[in-house]
Amino acid sequence: MSTRLLPWLLALLCACSRPTLRPDATGELWVDGAAVAGDGTRERPLRALAEALNRPGPLLVHLASGRYEGPVRLPEGTRLKGQGPSTILAVTEPGATVVEARGATALEALVVEGGGWGLEARGPVRVDAVTFRNQAQGAIRLGAGPLEGRELRFEAGAGSQAQVAVGVLVEAVMGATPTPSLILRDSEFVGAYERAVRARSGATVRLEGVSFHGPRTALSQEGGVAEVERARASGGAGTAFSTVEGTLTLVDVRVQGHEYGVTTNRARLSVRGFTSEHATRAGLGLTATSGLLEDVVVKDAGNYGALQLTASDLEVRRFRLEGSREYGVVALQGRVRLREGVITDVSTADGIAGDGLHLRQVEADVDTVTVERVKGSCVLATQRAHAVLRNARLSACGLAALAVDTRATLEARSVDVRDTSGSVLLAIEEGQLHVADLTAKNATGELVSTDCEGQTRVHLRHVDASNKQGLQSPCVQLDSSPPQP
Repeated sequence: MSTRLLPWLLALLCACSRPTLRPDATGELWVDGAAVAGDGTRERPLRALAEALNRPGPLLVHLASGRYEGPVRLPEGTRLKGQGPSTILAVTEPGATVVEARGATALEALVVEGGGWGLEARGPVRVDAVTFRNQAQGAIRLGAGPLEGRELRFEAGAGSQAQVAVGVLVEAVMGATPTPSLILRDSEFVGAYERAVRARSGATVRLEGVSFHGPRTALSQEGGVAEVERARASGGAGTAFSTVEGTLTLVDVRVQGHEYGVTTNRARLSVRGFTSEHATRAGLGLTATSGLLEDVVVKDAGNYGALQLTASDLEVRRFRLEGSREYGVVALQGRVRLREGVITDVSTADGIAGDGLHLRQVEADVDTVTVERVKGSCVLATQRAHAVLRNARLSACGLAALAVDTRATLEARSVDVRDTSGSVLLAIEEGQLHVADLTAKNATGELVSTDCEGQTRVHLRHVDASNKQGLQSPCVQLDSSPPQP
């Protein structure tokens, strides 16, 4: 070997024997704020998080227990993993953002504390087992792309301004693409958020297994598409789930308290399993809305009714409404179809009124319903409403079992009336009542009560009632032909 090559060989051997300055091709780094600055290996972790994030990626950064001051900016391809609640990311400036994430990033097993926003993101971003606590403006702001969160906890504590605070804001940033979309699973919002989740500008939201304890509104949706499944909301003062000009699907959702369980306006609504208890106004208040509602339960709603339906086109199947004040169902304008329902114990606060079905200026088709123990009318059609009722069981109706007034028309067939203290049938102010196959038992009031003014008419066919009072009124017509076999 030439002696001239010897120095080059010695230099090469020395270089190869030096320890590496960064982890090998796995892209893993360890950071511990309490450690002596090392090289980023598990045995000799870096001391500064910023130093780790400045390394070329993609990276998996393991963050030890401790408090780390931000702001933290996650480069694309970075996965930041803490040690659970003992790992805290925070900022000293109240209005600063704690974490900014752009592109494919992930945040896991730590606490994000304080700041204006906890996380500002443009997806795809994944967030797992993270607690957001005491942000002034909001916990997460998603401006573009998808964000998927699992096992997250959102806490609005003493440092949060409840008047403006939001848990998660999903809203497209000017010029950003793609449209933001949120998937949130098995998570919890606690405290006085004004809106736990707010979706705007055509955003897409899916919430699965999410609970809300204390936010004024659980979901506020303005346009776009939202799906909520296995959700629970309680302790709020506003509407639990609200949509304006959006498409909302609710599956297995329960609301305790709140002003309304659900409100909609110019929207599409699909419900498969919904329960509202103790709403201060109404269980559901739906305006200019179309859709299908199935398996709905409302208990102890306020004086706006269990179901408040306005200028809508809706079908409600398998519903149970208990203990409402003022109304069980109040429908104004539009069209409504009601199937397989039970309405019980409707009364105003003073105990002198309260209607089971209150149908006003609406086209209504009602089949297979039971209405029991109402202080007013079990079924009332008023103000030019046109209602068709089939297969109804009505009992303990205070004012009337079936009532029409102000030029409304009610066509009823196969109606069983029991234990009613008021009139069985009531028609006034040019209302028209057509009833076939009526059975009335234990009714202490008149069979027919009418003022016979103007176009007021009562047409009866196949009536089985021991009490015949009112049949002789001039505007009452009884068809005595026998029932068809």
